[in-house]
Amino acid sequence: MEKENQLIEEDIEIALTSGTAPVQLPGKIISIFPALAHRNFQLYVFGQAISLIGFWLQQVAIGWLVFLLTNSVFWVGAAAAVGGLPFLFFTTFVGVFVDKVDKRKLLIWTQVAEAVVAITLGVLVLFEKANLELVLLLFFISGTIAAIDLPARLTFIVEMVGKRDLASAIPINNGLFNAARFIGPAIAGALIVSFGVGWPFILNGLSFIAGIWAIIKIRPIYSFSPDHANSPMDSLKEGIKYAFTHPKILYFIILGFVSAVFVWPYQTLMPPVAEKVFSSGPSGLGSLLAATGAGSLMGAVFVSANSRKENKISFVMVGILISTISLILFSVNRNFALAHVLLFFSGFGMLTQVSTVNTLVQLASPDQMRARIMAVYLTMFIGMMPLGNALAGTVAHYTSALFSIGLGAAVSLLVGATFYFKGIFTNLSKT
Repeated sequence: MEKENQLIEEDIEIALTSGTAPVQLPGKIISIFPALAHRNFQLYVFGQAISLIGFWLQQVAIGWLVFLLTNSVFWVGAAAAVGGLPFLFFTTFVGVFVDKVDKRKLLIWTQVAEAVVAITLGVLVLFEKANLELVLLLFFISGTIAAIDLPARLTFIVEMVGKRDLASAIPINNGLFNAARFIGPAIAGALIVSFGVGWPFILNGLSFIAGIWAIIKIRPIYSFSPDHANSPMDSLKEGIKYAFTHPKILYFIILGFVSAVFVWPYQTLMPPVAEKVFSSGPSGLGSLLAATGAGSLMGAVFVSANSRKENKISFVMVGILISTISLILFSVNRNFALAHVLLFFSGFGMLTQVSTVNTLVQLASPDQMRARIMAVYLTMFIGMMPLGNALAGTVAHYTSALFSIGLGAAVSLLVGATFYFKGIFTNLSKT
């Protein structure tokens, strides 16, 4: 009864703040996903679900387009690296800006810009004007926009739901991102086979309409006064110093770096794996990525349902163990059906690890510095993915895509084991 009263009080608070009460979801759903009690987050989930399906349409099409243009595993990895370079060079600086502006307005404009880039690329492909140089340029522009969007988006979550439900909202957000590949890649594969590789880009551009509408309707319920006293350079130094001297955040940055360089690049190698190992073409590529998305969805349910538990470090350990072992087994597997099972578990593990770390970093960050600290974390995580993609592509070029995937997962497992046996995870659970 006490829990129900808390939910009712929360609904009243949201209604008074935003002008409209949230959709009343069944109590069992709210107990698993507490963040969905908020109208703001309901709107956000609706817009993101549609927009992220479009995103995964484009992700499948990007790898396939570059592979068609070059027939090179190296260029598939290199193209992904180009798209991620802005996270390495710009995100840390962007955090200073995001900490001082209206994140809601910023997110509207970043989504408009991303839609324009996606539609432009789609039109170029449809009219057979796309070449490797143009594709790489548009990848870089899209990555630059995303480097602005992501720190704002992740730190805007606390403004939608407050700190109490942040640990539930983040896995839902991450689960949406990853679970969208349960639908998006399958649609992308069918679109490419039936209509060509250009249409996924067009539909991705149109999908941003839902996300833009949702952000326009959201009214933040948690606010704080930004720090305008320091100069941009002083603010930048302050954020970097805090991130690298706070013991918990520092270790999470290390885990993010290792995961970005050695584990996540497996996704960029999936087009040649689908084509050369399983001879399954774009439809097979879509189903393999969809399996990862399904696992991510289950990971989101697991983490959100346990969002009120204190010892979240155990989720990080479980995530590392499951994801790395699954990918090591995937690298020696030649059975198409079993590959789907292994990718399902890899998706579960990666979502569990990343969403938990994201939550813990934000909760450890002061309100006025949250975007700057998350920007540092994202620089060392997403910003390092170009390095990982280039490294994975190079290893795959001289050996094989599967060997590259297995080697990277083994390195990550070794780092996780070191953290465990050195007692680092135990110490983190006490801080």
